[in-house]
Amino acid sequence: MEQAPIHKAEQELLSRLFMVRHGESTCNSVHRIAGQRDAPLTMLGRIQAEKVAARHRGQEFDRVFVSPLSRAYDTAGVILGDRDQTGPEVVVDERLMERDFGSYTLESKSILQRRHGIAEYERAMNADSPTLRGGETARQFKDRVRAFYDRELLPALRRGETVCVVSHKYVVELLCRFILDRPADESYDLRLPNSEMLRGDRVQSYVKNENQTMNMVYDWMVVNHPVVFCAGLAAGLLGNVAGLRFATSPYLLLLLLVLASVITMCRIELENARTFVTDRGILRSVALRYLALPLALAAVLHWWDVGDTSTVAFAAIFLATPSSVVAMTVSRCLGGMIMPTFAQVLLSSLAATISFSAVLAATLHQGVAPAVAISAATSTGVVAAAYLLVRQLRKRSPIRTAKYGERNGYVAVLLLTAFIVLVTLKLDLGAFTTYAPAALGVAVGLRLVAALFKRRKHVQTLDDYTAMTYPNIFVVVIIAALTGNGPLEQVAIWTLLPMFVLSFFDSRYARSLVVAPDDPRWPSVLGLGPDGHRPHSRRTAGPDLDSTPTVPARS
Repeated sequence: MEQAPIHKAEQELLSRLFMVRHGESTCNSVHRIAGQRDAPLTMLGRIQAEKVAARHRGQEFDRVFVSPLSRAYDTAGVILGDRDQTGPEVVVDERLMERDFGSYTLESKSILQRRHGIAEYERAMNADSPTLRGGETARQFKDRVRAFYDRELLPALRRGETVCVVSHKYVVELLCRFILDRPADESYDLRLPNSEMLRGDRVQSYVKNENQTMNMVYDWMVVNHPVVFCAGLAAGLLGNVAGLRFATSPYLLLLLLVLASVITMCRIELENARTFVTDRGILRSVALRYLALPLALAAVLHWWDVGDTSTVAFAAIFLATPSSVVAMTVSRCLGGMIMPTFAQVLLSSLAATISFSAVLAATLHQGVAPAVAISAATSTGVVAAAYLLVRQLRKRSPIRTAKYGERNGYVAVLLLTAFIVLVTLKLDLGAFTTYAPAALGVAVGLRLVAALFKRRKHVQTLDDYTAMTYPNIFVVVIIAALTGNGPLEQVAIWTLLPMFVLSFFDSRYARSLVVAPDDPRWPSVLGLGPDGHRPHSRRTAGPDLDSTPTVPARS
């Protein structure tokens, strides 16, 4: 959107304003709306705050305004660090709290976007909507932030002070709109990442980099990825019927899979991976589903001489196939916690070195050694390598990496769609009656197994289901292509069709698995404060944030 130029005098005044959105919170990590609930910083959130503090270490502030919610308050504490008595005056102002989102509070963003549509979701978050009940109206929210802007922020800047405001996403966006003097009906997601420090005189250039229509299209592609995948299948089938056939290198397919895995992992809280990887419930699920069951099958098939192309052999291979990175995107879009799904993806990939290899050895009479080697490289290797790479990227540049993953989730969807199109062009349409029934049986059977092995009435039930429902069929396609196993390759490609068509069933079934926003377990799971926000009122504090008894010491 076009913005009026900021005059030179305003430019100088705004150059002394720095605005920071708090570091990642526990609600951010599971893509749920915190609003005025007191969601604390995650481990990554503290790392992000430390990075922004290091980047602006030489910057001196005369005054720091901060929201009383702990995710902002603690972020400010990290940014200020150890200051002596000559440090800036810290003002905790309740007008800087995030908007009270009423019935949207603790709801999954993706569920709301699917339920109401992307446009309506954005309208509810930035303005008023009949889909959002209770909480603050857009006018109430705007009026209190405007009061802070007019009565506190502008006077401080006009006195020549250098000011830092540490607050929340929608508060900072409102301040940006006030600076640019934009009408309320032009508000939309500016995608300000956690802990990024935005200088007042650079707001105009930041906003120019945002495109409202394209941002909504990108969000739509992620939330409605089954539609995009099915469109890729349709495009591939049409090209196939039209005679558009060409050989695609398995290594190109592997590259697409690696890139999609890296982008997907950039968006999740890997810093807390140990908590979930060592979770007894997840370990038990993985041990039963990805070790005991495949190894039992491998033992039976070892004594029962099955052919390479038998339905039993195909079923055993897909049942032993580890979980796919696609499951993490599915978990996010269906309202899961995401990290439990990641833990199952990682652990099942590690288990695959034993169980998947054993099944391949029992079912493939030719090319067993190459298949096992390729399995270890493409399944275990890809997931482990992507995890280690992204872990380092998030450690070195936590703000930029999380920002990249959040903004480019649609790229991962498009990469996997390209994979689907390319392999669908290789389908033998004349063998429909030979392979399609087996493919449908695999897709349905995996959902039945997932429903059987998932934990009952648990906050991670949805993640259990999604992790077990979406095996890494892409890896099976690559293994079959590299080993020259045509029948296995055809079944794997045919399986993509019912796998993603049935994802629409998963969307409906997930409603019975997702944890409701008013579930009493959320405060414990997310570490939410019991009263919604810090109990202290608006006040002026000294330079040491940790001097306040109600705020825990900075770790």
